[in-house]
Parts: sequence; C-alpha cells; structure tokens
Amino acid sequence: MDAFWSRSNTLGARQRAFSWRIDSRGNIFIKRKFRNHRFPRIDKVSYNHLNRLDEFMQDREWKDLANNAVNLYRGREKEGIGKFLYRMRPEVPYAQLSSQLGAIFYQSEVWEWNEQRRGIKFLLLEGDWQEKTVEHYRSSLEQAPDPKFESSLWSRFSDRREVEEDLEQTMLSTFFRF
Repeated sequence: MDAFWSRSNTLGARQRAFSWRIDSRGNIFIKRKFRNHRFPRIDKVSYNHLNRLDEFMQDREWKDLANNAVNLYRGREKEGIGKFLYRMRPEVPYAQLSSQLGAIFYQSEVWEWNEQRRGIKFLLLEGDWQEKTVEHYRSSLEQAPDPKFESSLWSRFSDRREVEEDLEQTMLSTFFRF
C-alpha cells in the first residue's frame, strides 16, 4: 500500500488536525504536531495492538475515551480506550492516540461515536476493522487535495534544504520517538 498520508481531525471539543496511514500489514501510523515541538511525531499502532483493542471493544458496550494525560500518569484514569492503550504500552502520548484512533475508526464506520465533544464514548459496530479502515483510507486519498493546505504547507519552507531537513527529522522521530 502506498505511503500517502490521509488528513483528519480529532472529535473532541478541541479538535486537533493529524495525518494517518495504514500499511499492508494493518499497522496504523499517526502523525501529529505537538505545540512546543518543531517536528511532528509519528507513532505506529501495531496490527497486534489494534486487534487487542478490537477484542477489548467486542462486548458491544460504550467505552469511554479515557485519555486524560494527568489521570493516566497518576493511575487515576477511568476504564476506557486510552487506559487500555496505556496498559499495552505505558506511555501517555501513546495512550492519547486513542483520540486519533477514535476519529479514524468513527470515520471508517468501525465504531459509533456518542457525538459528544466532552465525555466521548465509542461503540464497536459490526464488521472487520481492518477492511473498513483500509477502504476509508483509500477513499480519503481519492478526494481532491485542499489547495490552501498544499500552498500553506510549502510556503512555510524557504528552500529545498529546509524541506529535506524536515523530512529527515520526521523520519528520525519515527524510529527514535522524539
């Protein structure tokens, strides 16, 4: 599968833009920009973790987003998707990928969303998560790119060397988890 990034937004009260892709093995890569960092962070959610998350959702009960950074760090977060991710990999930024995964799976019609901006909950729908997500990913790439986004992206770079440095740093962040 091609390594093109699809753009999306989280569903919460403070919607955050992010990019994502799914590879041929079923791994989802999420690229997000943090406020005080120059380069975006790219995280991989493995096919194995995604299958375990799907199993967690199988009881067909509404699940809280449950990804508050402070509560996760202090061990006081309620049960839910973020806390489940945190148990698989005890890193707050990884657990907070639940916001992006929630948006991806809602848009892919894998999960239903309670349509609340606060107190977000998700419910598993019928069907194979990987098939639906790949289908949504491919259809999102077929949509025409937003010319304003493209021009604003490239206008931020003054020369080719800066673009290459940004690309190199993005690739490094994938491997070294900056």
